[in-house]
Amino acid sequence: MTGAQVEFGGEGASGRVGVRPAVLVRSIDLSDPGWDVAAEAACLSGDERARADRGAPAVRRRRVLVRAGLRRVLGALLGTAPADVPLHSDRGRPVLPGDGLRFSCSASGDLALVAVARDRAVGVDVQRHRDEDVRDAAEEGWLSAVELARLARLAEGDRPTAVTRAWTQKEAVLKAWGTGIRRVPVDLVTPVAERGRVGGLHLSPIPVPAGYVATLAAGVPVDPDLLDAVVLSPGGCR
Repeated sequence: MTGAQVEFGGEGASGRVGVRPAVLVRSIDLSDPGWDVAAEAACLSGDERARADRGAPAVRRRRVLVRAGLRRVLGALLGTAPADVPLHSDRGRPVLPGDGLRFSCSASGDLALVAVARDRAVGVDVQRHRDEDVRDAAEEGWLSAVELARLARLAEGDRPTAVTRAWTQKEAVLKAWGTGIRRVPVDLVTPVAERGRVGGLHLSPIPVPAGYVATLAAGVPVDPDLLDAVVLSPGGCR
């Protein structure tokens, strides 16, 4: 992914040779020492750099690498340099006018994801998972009664990961709807399973490294064989 133009496939992809995915997913290892943050920042707009600079060093690094990664993916789809992608901000969210490209980004810990679809709603969320972090989820008020009942039917050892998955599904759906976490997530009922549908969106797990859970919400069915998140290597914005 260093500038070569890429394309989407259509619905009903089956994993056959030559069949392209309906949604592109790319991952970024934020801990990779090969990243030249200054070089990646060079492809950002002045406003994007200013926003990144307002964060602490770790936050700045994440903001630069995620936004540069998004520009690389969009630039490859548009056949243009990452710095020339006409992104602008709408209430803090990146927007690309015209062309029908919809996209979503998420980061947690040392992992970031970028998902892009054409003319379809798309949302992505990744969370670093630790069993001890989700033990009090029932008391936090974001799980519905239906979800709590579904969790209770799972084996005890499977519940912590299922809780984290439910959160990523809520976040991914809200991003695809364009509302973000401003909407209270308790009334958004997830399937408490790896796959399902919510509000016309198809939920799919994204393969990610151990210790993380990630979900894609898309307005089109996604072939699981085509959902591997291709890793963006350092150097694409130079």
